[in-house]
Amino acid sequence: MEESDAGRDSRVRWSPRVSRALNAEAVYGTVLTAGLISAFSLYDPTLPELIVRTVGTVVVFWAAHVYAEIVGNRETGWRPAIREALERSAGLLWALVVPLGCLAVAAALQLSTSQAVDVALWGAVAALAVLGWWAARQRHAGELSRLITSAATAGMGFALIILKALIH
Repeated sequence: MEESDAGRDSRVRWSPRVSRALNAEAVYGTVLTAGLISAFSLYDPTLPELIVRTVGTVVVFWAAHVYAEIVGNRETGWRPAIREALERSAGLLWALVVPLGCLAVAAALQLSTSQAVDVALWGAVAALAVLGWWAARQRHAGELSRLITSAATAGMGFALIILKALIH
């Protein structure tokens, strides 16, 4: 007997907070992080400098996003608005994990900064593919739709790789 989508989904469903973090902000944050890594790499930084610049810039974007969400939320009091803004914007910070993890692994393997950037960008492509697949899955889309959504989302990261290749 074949298991229903609802049965499979109930087994793999993550906590609501994690599920909310894998949202539009996570896609945006991953593209932002990959773009920053690519742009900052033009200035030949060391890997630690690249990591600090990327994290610092993403944190500023995250803080601006949280602030804008709070100010824009006129339907609730301050505390609920702050809580909601922090939950909705968490994806921007989660987006740092894969590309920076790739940079850290590349540093541990003593790869050059250029090689580390390439690894981080491909890691971002993979993360975007997973985010696209997860979004389609949450909408109970069929397998073909999940693959198309995953490929389209990953395409944004691939576009950054092409831009990097054209600029360098």
